[in-house]
Parts: sequence; C-alpha cells; structure tokens
Amino acid sequence: MNRELNNIFQDFTKSTFSKADKKYKSKRDSSFLEVGLERNSEFYMDSILVENSQLLAINKYADDSFLEATKEKFRKLVGKEGKYKEHETIGTHPDFLALENTDKIENHYAVSMFVDIKNSTSIYLKTNDLIWTKVFKNTVLRIITIFMQVFDGHVHRLQGDAVFGYFVWKDKAEEDAVIDSLNTASFLLYYIENALNIELEKLGYEPLKIRIGIDFGDKDEVIWSEYGLSPATEVTTTSLHTDLAAKLQGKASGNTIMIGDNIKEILDLPPEFIGVKEYQKNYEMKKDRYILNKKEKTYKMWIFQHNNYLKYFPYLHSDNYRLVCYTDDIIYNPNIDGIIKGTSLLFKLEHPLTTPYYNAKVNNLEFVWEKENRGEEAKMAEQEGKLPVVIKEFNKVSEGTAYKGHHVMRCTVKQNGRVHEKLEFGIFIKGIKE
Repeated sequence: MNRELNNIFQDFTKSTFSKADKKYKSKRDSSFLEVGLERNSEFYMDSILVENSQLLAINKYADDSFLEATKEKFRKLVGKEGKYKEHETIGTHPDFLALENTDKIENHYAVSMFVDIKNSTSIYLKTNDLIWTKVFKNTVLRIITIFMQVFDGHVHRLQGDAVFGYFVWKDKAEEDAVIDSLNTASFLLYYIENALNIELEKLGYEPLKIRIGIDFGDKDEVIWSEYGLSPATEVTTTSLHTDLAAKLQGKASGNTIMIGDNIKEILDLPPEFIGVKEYQKNYEMKKDRYILNKKEKTYKMWIFQHNNYLKYFPYLHSDNYRLVCYTDDIIYNPNIDGIIKGTSLLFKLEHPLTTPYYNAKVNNLEFVWEKENRGEEAKMAEQEGKLPVVIKEFNKVSEGTAYKGHHVMRCTVKQNGRVHEKLEFGIFIKGIKE
C-alpha cells in the first residue's frame, strides 16, 4: 500500500475508535477489550495503537478537527474536491428539501447503496455486552459514512447495522454518480481488508465483513417524494432500483459488492470488473445471474470485482513513481469521474530521476508506454485492445478520448533492460456529451 494512503487509513482508525471510546467509556464500568496480554491489563478500543506498551492519548484523535483533516487528506489523494461537504447531513437529501411537507413528485436519477454489517447479531451473542456491541456497530457505521462522504455520497439513513445512501446531485452527471458509488465501495473494502481487519486481529477479534449492494435508476425510473405522516415524514425515492439495491446487498457474500445490470451498462464495465454469483445445488455449481427473474421483468446482477478495479489506481501500488494525467493543465486522478469525448490528455511519469533527461540516461531508465481501449464503442470502431501511443518525450505521452468505457494507460519502467515497475492508470470515458 502507498505510504501516504497507509498513514491516512491509520488516522481513520485512530479517529473512529478513539471517538467511540471517549464517548462511551464513562458509561461502562468493566467493558474492556481482552487483548491476550496479562489478565489484569485492561484496554479501551483505542488500545490497538500502542507505543512501548503505553496507550496513546485519545483526545487528539477523537477531536472532530482531526477527522476532518484526515478526510481532506484522503480527498486530495483520490482527487475529490469536497464540493458537497457543507451538506454532510443524514436524512433528506439537500437537493430535494423543497419536497418536504408537500405532495410534489419529482423525477430524477438515483444511485442507491446499501451497506450491511455481516453477522452483526453474533457480536452481542459472543460478547453479551450491549455497550461493546453498540460501540463496535457505531464505529463501523461511522467508517462507512466517512467513505461515502469523501466520494460525494449522501447518507440517507442508519438502519441498526446498515447504512443506506444515495449518490446523486442535480449538478452531477449520472455516470459520475455511479463512479462515485463504485469508488466508495471499493476503497471501503480496501480499507477494511488492508487496515481495519489487521488492527482487529491484533485485538484477537474476528475480521469485519460487510455486504454492499448498488443499483442505478434513471430519471424515468425514479421518483422523489415525501413519505409518512406529519411530523414523522421523510423525502425518499420510489424505484424498483432502490429496492433492488437492498436485495443485492442481501445476495452479497462477506466483503463483496453486488451491482445491478444498469451499473454495468451505463459505464460499459469490462469483463474483468464483473463476475457471476454461483451457488451449489445437488453437488453442482450453478450460476445465479438474476436479482429479478419474473414473468413481468428480468434483471441481471453482477459481482463487482473491486480488487481487479483497484489495480488501475497507480498511487495504491507505488511510492517510487507517480503517473499523472492532465486535461488542459488540470490533474485528472485515476477513475475519479468520467471524461467527455474529444478531450486531450497528457500523461506524465514523475520521479526524481526523470528530470532532467540526462539523469534517466545515466541511470539506464527506459519507459515503455501502451494504451488499452475497451468497451463496445472501441470494438465497433475496430480500436479495441492494446495500441501504441504518441510519445511527446521519454516520460510523456499524449492521447485523446473517443470511446465510451473504461480504458487503461500503462507505463512499464525498465532499468538496465529489466522491468523495475509497472503502473496502470484507469480512465472512464462518458457516453454522453455535457
């Protein structure tokens, strides 16, 4: 993992666990975590962070300013501006407040996401401690909320052991909202698998597993309106695809993402990002392709292969080199949103040895560039697959955007003729023109 991201993830763990501990330690007399040390050693939740057998003070990490600063670092790394951070609320989506206390109905697209803690009931059964159960579940919900907010999601509701959120803003393209949801889910699982569960293991606890379901409905398939009886009302969506997001979550295995077919189609996701769920029947493995399979309508579901997707974020995999993309002198971070067709791109590999040029020659560095077009539009234009690129300088190439889908720019770094590093940069190209 990239050192910068590793530090950010550690700070998220410090913040969320310390917040939980500070808030609840005064409410419990003996709800300590057993960490397999001496029997008389008692640690609070923040005891995952130990230096020379001494606990770090929790006040610094529990402070709201520490969490906000960490979120800003994360936003900067992934390329999010925090455009909607002033609207980080729970409940009615800020863009649909005008529907409160009215009978109005509004058609507008929505990306719906359900995130559920797998086997959460067993947490209480194993500990028999309501305070600890509440602390743990709330900490996980806080973490999910953080990742949704970083990637411009809106938390609509906390449902016991689950979070329901929308990815939608009236000034955001549909494809960009779908990308936000996939980035949220992928980075959330990356954090759980590569940071949080490592710390939980140190405490002797079972790894956390969550299940994620995501689906998209366009404006003709979604209405926003108020439900309930005053004063107990909420503005929410009526849509098959909101309902299916919850069902998709129920179909997911631990630490997996299930998506509806609309998600796959709107981005024209490549085959390596999607898989088919399987189940065993009569000692045979069978394909489970449909989340909805009725006479009136059939609708496919897919496993989103987040680990394959995360290969195309070069900053996750290298501390030595930085592969950067510019659109009109503005940095485009990998996979952060869709680029419209007809946009000029400049890719640059940055490293101390690449400037000035003679240093690269002295150190026998060579950069091999390659692009890969993917998707139906590239296939129809007979431009699918790995293709040469226009090299401007030894560490720079230029390209344009022409075909909807997910595409890749690769740079293989060779030193003395041997492969030293390989970086892969993912780009979404929109199928619409803004």
